[in-house]
Amino acid sequence: MLTDLNIKNFAIIDQVHTQFGPGLNALTGETGAGKSILVDAINLLLGSRASSEMIRTGQEEASVEAFIELEAGKELSFLKNLGLEKSEGLQIRRILHPSGKSRAFLNGTAITLHMLEELGEEMIQIYGQHEHQHFLDPLRHIDILDGSGGLLDLRNQFQEVFARWTKAASELADLISRQKQRSERMEFLAYQSGEIGRAHLKIGEDEELAAERSRLAHAEKLQSLAHFGAEVLYGESGSVVERLKATLQRLKEGARVDPGLSPLVASVESILFQSEDVASSLRSYGEKIFFDPKRLETIESRLDELSKLKKKYGPTLTDVLAHKEKIDGERKNLGSLEERISHLEKAASEEHTRALTIARQLSLRRKEAALELASKLGKELSTLGMKKVRFQIQVVSEAGKDGAGGPEGPRLHEKGMDQVEFLLSPNPGEDLKPLARIASGGELSRIMLAMKRIFAEETLVKTLIFDEVDAGIGGGIAEIVGRKLKEISRHHQVFCITHLPQIACFADTHYKVTKKESGGRTYVEVQRLSEEERLEEVARMLGGLKITGKTIDHAREMLRNARQ
Repeated sequence: MLTDLNIKNFAIIDQVHTQFGPGLNALTGETGAGKSILVDAINLLLGSRASSEMIRTGQEEASVEAFIELEAGKELSFLKNLGLEKSEGLQIRRILHPSGKSRAFLNGTAITLHMLEELGEEMIQIYGQHEHQHFLDPLRHIDILDGSGGLLDLRNQFQEVFARWTKAASELADLISRQKQRSERMEFLAYQSGEIGRAHLKIGEDEELAAERSRLAHAEKLQSLAHFGAEVLYGESGSVVERLKATLQRLKEGARVDPGLSPLVASVESILFQSEDVASSLRSYGEKIFFDPKRLETIESRLDELSKLKKKYGPTLTDVLAHKEKIDGERKNLGSLEERISHLEKAASEEHTRALTIARQLSLRRKEAALELASKLGKELSTLGMKKVRFQIQVVSEAGKDGAGGPEGPRLHEKGMDQVEFLLSPNPGEDLKPLARIASGGELSRIMLAMKRIFAEETLVKTLIFDEVDAGIGGGIAEIVGRKLKEISRHHQVFCITHLPQIACFADTHYKVTKKESGGRTYVEVQRLSEEERLEEVARMLGGLKITGKTIDHAREMLRNARQ
């Protein structure tokens, strides 16, 4: 039970210290007085996100502190999880800093926000004034059904198997993709290796062919040059050889007179022999040179083939042959994925079968829970002035191949195989339709309260806070809502922020929240009302600004009837 709440420098609150009691605690006040700020402060103690904007203007920090009295003999799992000894109560404190960061303490010991959230889940539940917006979302209906039907453990079990299946299916898809890529790569490498291999390359071949092509292309010119050289050196009258022979003959005659000419004789003889050799070579060269258009065409074709290979695989034929050696090695080293794919196919199939089995169990349990919850809601709504309303919880499965690559059958998702939606028929003779499309604000408030009334009987959380869940109702229905909250408070500590006197009059303790000004600053005050003050507050809620004697009498009668 929340017994003490101390708020300092939070929003427009300067300092508020309030003590609460068991049963139904009503908080009333004008719109904008700061009632919901109290709920925001309590939310901080449950681990909600903090912001520097929550700190009162001009202050360095804000703090929220609460004392929770523990039920005698009750074992709290979060105390065990946090490694804390059971005590008579829990002192929870959270301090906000201008940086936006905050610190949390439990009985003077620093704790993390995650630990604070875990603690809050077992201590206090807050039903906000905007919660019906979540209630309208069909995606949340499955969570409401599973929570009310006690199916969360089975759903968690399914989610574990579902996660293993989706992981295996994802890995399988990746391997199949890689296998496809590997096959494509193998084909690509085989093509490249074959293309190079069929060319039967020889290192230097391109240079030799280029030289031969040049000779063939200039055959006539080369023949002319060879003939001219041979004739000048040896063939024609007065050739170089002929003149060298005459010169040699005279030098020999001179050497017999002067031996000093002997070296020159040897030199001229050498030149003569070389000239004859060159002339002979030129004649042979000229005889070999001839124009062959077919051979030139063959060379051009081969050089074009070699050029393409060098452009694709390397600047030289040596690089092309090295590339072939490399890709042949890659082809050899590429291992087969078939064995791994086969293993994963089996694993994914087994996990899918397990997931489907649990999903079917979960679906069956959901349909049973849906009938039970709809029946309970029907009875509750009947007591809330909605006797002619029909309420149904639809549980359906979508067939077809699911997103994780499972076989044909029910489509699995992270919460099972079902789609859950709340349907409502507010008037006799009308078809059931989705809740979000036809429910009015008042109907939603009553459906929400009926839900909370049912859940309150089952929840282990002992402190429940209702933040203006009475929106859209009034008159006799508001009185019925007040009675329902009173019933819930027999087993729980209940806080109700309300604008309706029909509800406030059922409170065991009544608090008035007011916004005042002093010294140019606004602050919030929370006052625990005496019986006389409470009479005045209920009368204000009934009559507005002008309170008459009749309004006071009406308020007194409402309070008397509520006590009875």
